[in-house]
Amino acid sequence: MLVALAGNPNTGKSTVFNALTGLKQHVGNWPGVTVEKKEGWMEYNGKRIKVVDLPGTYSLTSYSVEEKVARNFIIEEKPDVIVHVVDASNLERNLYLLAELLDLHPRIVVALNMFDEARRKYEIDVEKMRNLLGLPVVPMVAIKGEGIEELKREIVHGKFNPRGVEYPEDIEKRIKALEEKIREMGLEPARWLAIKTLENDAEVIKKLSDIGARNILHDAEHLRHEIEDIYGDDIESVFASVRYSFAHGLFHEVAAPINVGGANITDMIDHVVTHRYFGIPIFIAIMYLAFQFVFLVAAPFQDAIDFMFNGKDVAGGHIDGLIDISYAWMSSFMPDWLASLINHGMLRGLGAVLTFMPVIMLLFLILSFLEDSGYLARVAFLMDSVMKKMGLEGRGVIPLMLGFGCNVPAVMATRTLKDENERRLSIALNPFIPCGARIQVFAFLSYIFFPENAALVLWSLLMLSILVVFILGYVYSKTLFRGESQPFVLELPPYRMPTMKGVSVHMWEKSEGFVRKAGTIIVGAAAIIWALAALPWGVEYGGEESYIGMLASLLAPVGYALGITPEAIISLFFGFFAKEVVIDVLYVLYGSKDAILAAMTPLQAYSFMLFMLFYTPCVATLATIYNETKSLKFTLFVVVEGFIVASIFAFAAYHIGTLLGVGA
Repeated sequence: MLVALAGNPNTGKSTVFNALTGLKQHVGNWPGVTVEKKEGWMEYNGKRIKVVDLPGTYSLTSYSVEEKVARNFIIEEKPDVIVHVVDASNLERNLYLLAELLDLHPRIVVALNMFDEARRKYEIDVEKMRNLLGLPVVPMVAIKGEGIEELKREIVHGKFNPRGVEYPEDIEKRIKALEEKIREMGLEPARWLAIKTLENDAEVIKKLSDIGARNILHDAEHLRHEIEDIYGDDIESVFASVRYSFAHGLFHEVAAPINVGGANITDMIDHVVTHRYFGIPIFIAIMYLAFQFVFLVAAPFQDAIDFMFNGKDVAGGHIDGLIDISYAWMSSFMPDWLASLINHGMLRGLGAVLTFMPVIMLLFLILSFLEDSGYLARVAFLMDSVMKKMGLEGRGVIPLMLGFGCNVPAVMATRTLKDENERRLSIALNPFIPCGARIQVFAFLSYIFFPENAALVLWSLLMLSILVVFILGYVYSKTLFRGESQPFVLELPPYRMPTMKGVSVHMWEKSEGFVRKAGTIIVGAAAIIWALAALPWGVEYGGEESYIGMLASLLAPVGYALGITPEAIISLFFGFFAKEVVIDVLYVLYGSKDAILAAMTPLQAYSFMLFMLFYTPCVATLATIYNETKSLKFTLFVVVEGFIVASIFAFAAYHIGTLLGVGA
């Protein structure tokens, strides 16, 4: 059995999906697009059911990637049941999508999520709604697990006798006339295809044209003009008006307002956190406190993991860690080079990454909490008001925010921007947003060199990146990328108290990619770095005569001017392939946290972090930029601008700091 979850954004659809599938789920991308694909399995009375979470969408037109993905899945995969997840506290707005779904699929379960919030605004007659729609309707509060079992029961045993949208007679007879001709050609769903053909839907028109249905297209054009003449409006507006009338009428049939007027809790909070003057300082303060919390809580776990792998110096000597113990054991029965590769290369690299797993998981925990609570949507709204001054208001704000996770999908997300100049501006600025991998490195070095002020250092780097994006965006928008900005429409969901289960699932979804890298790419890179430091065999490990030492000598002049050690320059070289590898290079070359601390001054460490904040993005990001722009010149521009900005900040920080005697 196949079940599809559909619904508007911010209806709690992901929470419903997680409640139905638990941990039996997989996250990837839909074929050919960057939209996230979630699928999982649920069991009910011994029946195994596949559940697919469709992208959140307000309608089923063909304007956006999300809309195309959602409707194409329903048409091509033919799910047995569609669960339409509705935000019951915004019932009328959500019913527009239901009107479209009723034309497309006969078996729909309406899940009235956030029913507790809806009860503060109006009484919903659920039974009357069931009778009017002829469909199962389930009131639920998914975040608390309420209604989940009833939803499962209706998915499997529900009775469906749908009563769809009633179009005016002069429209209905034309739909049926076209529907009959489409059905004669063996095409389904015939009624939906007839409606979309009349609406002049580009994808449906192309599909019919490709199979040679020119007579149907000719008839549809004639019928379309008749409808437009009757109503004196364009066809899309006519059909949209009917669906809005359906949503409006159904809502007023089943919902009775309880409290009209007065500010609710969401309005009162928004009055403060989205304030014209106080909103951004509040956001900056929240991020600073979040970093303080992360480092404070993560520190004992990091120390424990570091002790487990690397041991610890104590007054009476040194307590061996897993690496030393394992190396001593393995070298007793295998060649020394192999034991060293496994332990001083791969195991040490893995240990370095896992040491910072607590920081990463806590960061994602905080971000998931802020996202599920509804606050991050307000951040997008706040940043939009700032970005207007640099010619990047509107949807251009969203790709920049995505960059804090990973620059690759963030660059891909610029496809939603209609103006080419604004799109290129967003792509050019995105590498200056520190991705999660770079934030891991900053957390690593901040923890070592600035243990008392790690949160402040990390916070300063993030704020600096935003400032640079703002300045460059302003300059670029007035010179290289002049264009007209698009209006920004963003729905602000009501505030909700996230559940520990929901936040934990979201945290793990975002953290597991880092765990996979720790087990594959990063450990493999650590092995390569060990080989370069150990070969030719017999030379001092990482010394001037080793391959990596030769590379260090070659790159040393570049680093000297910026206050960056040769070993750190080598880590930046390998960081071109994956930013997380920087941690492994430093650990493999230096051997321990204490050795890294002894090799660099705090000023050198901060200069190093500044350079890494802005220098060229990873190879995957550059490949994505080239793929999105098809321009080698533009891709090289991104590389060059990064090196220039990185060099300016690192040079200035190191030499000004040296003159002032700071961090020496």
